[in-house]
Amino acid sequence: MFRKKKTYVILALIVLIIGGIYYWKTRPVKIDYTTETAKVGTIAKTVSATGEIKPEIESDLAFKLSGRVEYIFVDVGDNIIKGQKIAVIDKGILLEQLEQAKHELEAQNETLKNMKNRDGTYNHAQREAQRAQIKESEGAINEIKKQIGDTVLYSPMDGIVTKKNIELGENAVANASVLTVSSLGEPFVQLDVPESDIVDVKIGQKAMITFDALPSDEELAGEVFEIEPASTVISDVVYYKIKIKLAKLDERLKIGMSADADINTAEKNNVVMAPIRAVKNDNGQEYVEILKSDNITEKINVKTGLRGDDGMVEIISGLSGGENVVVLTNEK
Repeated sequence: MFRKKKTYVILALIVLIIGGIYYWKTRPVKIDYTTETAKVGTIAKTVSATGEIKPEIESDLAFKLSGRVEYIFVDVGDNIIKGQKIAVIDKGILLEQLEQAKHELEAQNETLKNMKNRDGTYNHAQREAQRAQIKESEGAINEIKKQIGDTVLYSPMDGIVTKKNIELGENAVANASVLTVSSLGEPFVQLDVPESDIVDVKIGQKAMITFDALPSDEELAGEVFEIEPASTVISDVVYYKIKIKLAKLDERLKIGMSADADINTAEKNNVVMAPIRAVKNDNGQEYVEILKSDNITEKINVKTGLRGDDGMVEIISGLSGGENVVVLTNEK
């Protein structure tokens, strides 16, 4: 008796399971569609990059000789004028060498004088050779004087000291920058653009720039005027430097300020556009689904164009605007 009852229970469960599966497979499926409206408007593509304000003219100042710094007459932030004395290094043994060279010249001149007084003893060639020795001594003096002059550093232009790489008493290395002088003039923004974006950037393109030092909602207009052909590697990523000229100089801007720029690389007006996620691909043919009445969809082949920054894509053909395109399908 117990075994028969158990068998009936098992059979009942099997029937319920089979019935449930049949119902699940044969039940009407309800589909919810999420749509967005295709519209006519302006679509734009931008390249974003970061950088800083650079001066119009920048000059690294260096001594031509090595030596210990005896005087520094300026500091970072100082305004200077062209020809102003900036720094001095010690002259070492140059003064002693100059005195020795002068004595040598005196001796050579005295020798020529004696040769002239003993005209019968020395021929013309010997006197000319002595004159050559005198010229050589004069050249040595001039060279030492030039080196003494090179121990003093002068500013080549009007500007402001933006960097100081050495302190009083330290040793300056020949041709190594000790100070940087910048002339603000018409400053520009220098940006690092990754190689994946640089192909879209062209000279003459407009840009909107924000600065960390200014209010976040304040943008300044600019225009790309230079693209460096050589790359720069930063943290194993390849970048290209571009320069943007500001449309208007703002007195609040300072050299070195951080900047963020959006460069308008492409823009089209009065075009039909739809969300990129609404466009599907079937064997190379792009299409969208339009939601019509009674929750019915229609497949429409389209041709796309410019992809914008806001998730929209230009629809060159297939839509005219106003259609409800499906972006998400959910079965219930």
